[in-house]
Amino acid sequence: MKELEKTKRISISAVLFLLVIVIGILTFEKPEHIFKKNTEATLQEITNNRYILTLNELDTIDPSQYKLIDVRNNFEYAKGFMQDAINISTNDILEKGNINLFNELLENNKLAVLYGENPNEANNAWTLLYQLGYENVKILCVETSYVDNTFYINTHSLEKPAVNFAKVMQSSKHNSEVSNPKVLKKIITIPKKKKLIPEGGC
Repeated sequence: MKELEKTKRISISAVLFLLVIVIGILTFEKPEHIFKKNTEATLQEITNNRYILTLNELDTIDPSQYKLIDVRNNFEYAKGFMQDAINISTNDILEKGNINLFNELLENNKLAVLYGENPNEANNAWTLLYQLGYENVKILCVETSYVDNTFYINTHSLEKPAVNFAKVMQSSKHNSEVSNPKVLKKIITIPKKKKLIPEGGC
């Protein structure tokens, strides 16, 4: 009798376990957005500076071959924006309508040119889009401002580091491996003195 009860419990447990697995498989949804570029590929692109456009370079491109996208928030966009620019703030990049726009631009071999208050503001949006596989996205190297009810666009000068940090780090790593022998220290232990137990009485 006990064996029969045990068998019933095991059968019920097995059925429930299988049911959970089947429900999990049926309700599993593929992620909507999948990164196609890893961090290494993104860093390689950043070091080449191919993703940056100057105003002069933009002027040489046929306006029908790119779409200007203002990544500032809609409040800043309402104050003023570049001619023909549309507003897609960085927070809204992954919305379905916006992703459809980027897909359409990619299919038609057109550039998506991002700009913000400065290139750093557009950098987050560019990184996200590039890692999703949109290689047609560039950052416009400009600074925008709004002074006395007037919208201004100025060229942003990219600072070049005084030192090639990657080279310095690589050479210091190589030097430390070659000229840094391991130093062994001898540890000397000093025994502690025992305290005397007080003797006494009254």
